Amino acid sequence: MKYNLKLIKRELTLEDIFYTLTKLIKDAVIVTDSSRKIVFLNKASEKIFGYLSEEVLAKSVCMILPQDILANETGSKSGSKEKFIEAVGKSKDGRKIPLEISKTYWESEKGQFFTLLLRDVSARKSTEEKLRYLSFHDNLTGLYNRSYFDEELKRLDTKRQLPLSVIICDIDGFKLVNDAFGYKKGDYLLKGLSKILKKSCRSEDILARWGGDEFVILLPKTDDKGIQEIISRIENKIDSVGSGEIPFNISLGYSTKAKPSESIETILKEAETSMKQKKLVRSKKVSSDIIATIEKNLHEKSFETREIYERIKKLALAIGRTLKLSKADMDNLALFSDFHDIGKAAIKASILNKKAKLVEKEWQIMKMHPEIGYRIAKSSTELVKIADAVLAHHENWDGTGYPYHLKGQKIPVLARIIAVVEAYDVMTKGRPYKGPISREEAIGELKRNAKKQFDPQIVSKFEELMKLKEDNLSLFPD
Repeated sequence: MKYNLKLIKRELTLEDIFYTLTKLIKDAVIVTDSSRKIVFLNKASEKIFGYLSEEVLAKSVCMILPQDILANETGSKSGSKEKFIEAVGKSKDGRKIPLEISKTYWESEKGQFFTLLLRDVSARKSTEEKLRYLSFHDNLTGLYNRSYFDEELKRLDTKRQLPLSVIICDIDGFKLVNDAFGYKKGDYLLKGLSKILKKSCRSEDILARWGGDEFVILLPKTDDKGIQEIISRIENKIDSVGSGEIPFNISLGYSTKAKPSESIETILKEAETSMKQKKLVRSKKVSSDIIATIEKNLHEKSFETREIYERIKKLALAIGRTLKLSKADMDNLALFSDFHDIGKAAIKASILNKKAKLVEKEWQIMKMHPEIGYRIAKSSTELVKIADAVLAHHENWDGTGYPYHLKGQKIPVLARIIAVVEAYDVMTKGRPYKGPISREEAIGELKRNAKKQFDPQIVSKFEELMKLKEDNLSLFPD
């Protein structure tokens, strides 16, 4: 097909092309005369600013562009070049619209004009603001982050701000709480503490999440008396963070730069050392309180009562004596008997107490409890010595157990003892998911699984114990 270019040029004017293009593009196009009155705007302009053409034609462009971006440009040579600027427009409903504007000055026989090409950059500006916010704020708590704090520290480390004080705050036993109750509980404590700290600070103070469970407060023009007032406010509010389910305590340390010659880095280090010293003094009690709470919650949400653990402990200690374990190992065995299943504290009660067979997904969750228990034990000053046994108490003699398929003597002896006595207790006393069987049947089952699930020596020792005369069986009450 051949085109008649002369015919096309005659029928399609430049004006036709201009109006067609301005309808198609998504950016706003506005044309003003030399007095800055609007002589044309396209559909995209109506959509962005909310005005119909008839509402703004022949009116000043300043009604939608309050910043007079055309001032001192009419007729000037500088106006003949295209320029790109950022400005803020105003919609019909008063909303501010961030814009990117290209403006071009031109002349015709009808006069002087400006063509404005405007792009709504609200989405981009919003993204930039979010990124700017995130670059200086902690995503979880909404407080300033360490990067922002470091910048403010440089800014405020001047003679005019002295005395310049620092408070560092840390949650006691936080890792233990995370391991036992899950990260949601940990996040709950972090957010709760951040709110308390924010309420306790003054507007001029700089509060930031220092990292992990540590928070730092920079206090310009604050002496020891001012520090004590803020610490008192924090301590008076701190009880509101704990839910009652989890013991909640914090350690606070502080220091003050009183002279220009003192190093602010040294002041920060002194505050951190002060906090850690207080934390160390209370660590054993904090750990004990949290472990006691974990143990209480476990007994409350599962069928595994204190009575069950006492039976298992007596059986385990009896075997320990026949194996001639050291006093230290016997003490650890007693502790391990009480806490070998502590990882179950993080497992849902619906899984722990299910009477029917666990489905595969539930079984995989249940199999996580040795590793959870290991993390709890490693985070506890009183349980750390039994952590390896906690991790291994579901390993099998032949290497078919979990979580790491340990085999034979590589399994800690405490774990091998508990494997035998717990299996015996389950078989003879029953559980919600399984009825009891006789002692003879249970011993037979242990012997059949010796060299497979159980250490054969421990099974043999246990069988010998169970054959003792009735008057020596006080260790094994029904």
